[in-house]
Formats: sequence, structure tokens, C-alpha cells
Amino acid sequence: MNTPQIILGILAFSLVTAVLYVWGLRKSMTQREDLERILLNKSAQKVVHYLKKHESITLSEMGGLCKDVKAGQFWSRHKAAVQSPREFAQKLAQYMTEQLLIRELPGGRFALR
Repeated sequence: MNTPQIILGILAFSLVTAVLYVWGLRKSMTQREDLERILLNKSAQKVVHYLKKHESITLSEMGGLCKDVKAGQFWSRHKAAVQSPREFAQKLAQYMTEQLLIRELPGGRFALR
């Protein structure tokens, strides 16, 4: 190998290393939001499944339904879980209403759209 090929190889290796580093750094910076989004999506699926069999659901029922939900990413050890079902249920209801999955009924109940 001559000198220009060695220099080109070193530059290519450093470029690939830099791209992988930036990608990993970006993933770690957005990990919390990603875990929260995954947790909300998993919980929303449970609530929709429940609402397909029942007419409506309250916030307390929603919190009880989602209290054991956990979320994680395959490349990371970090996990997210529902710590406070009551607070999470309010956030979940707001998320599902914004996503047009459920509608609010009188009396603090929710039903499928």
C-alpha cells in the first residue's frame, strides 16, 4: 500500500467513527422522550383493546389498566415504567384525545371515537 491509500483509509475510518458517535449521541439525548412515547403508545393500545369490549372507561380505570406497562429499547438497558398511575392516566387521556383515539364523555368518562 502506498501513502495516499493509507491516508484515505484513515480518513474514511475517522468519518465513519464520527458519524456513529453523532448518531449515538443523538439517540441518547432523545432517549427519555422516546421511552415516554413508547410507554404512551403501549398504554394506548391496552386502553383501545379494553374499550373494544367495554363502552367507556374512567381515568382511575385507565390508570389501573396501565400500572404494569413497561417500555424499553432493544439497544439500551434503560426502561420506563408507570410510577404514578393516576398522573399517567391524565397524560394518557390527553395524548389519546389529541391522537383522536378516544373522546371525552360527560362525567369524566372516555369512549372510542
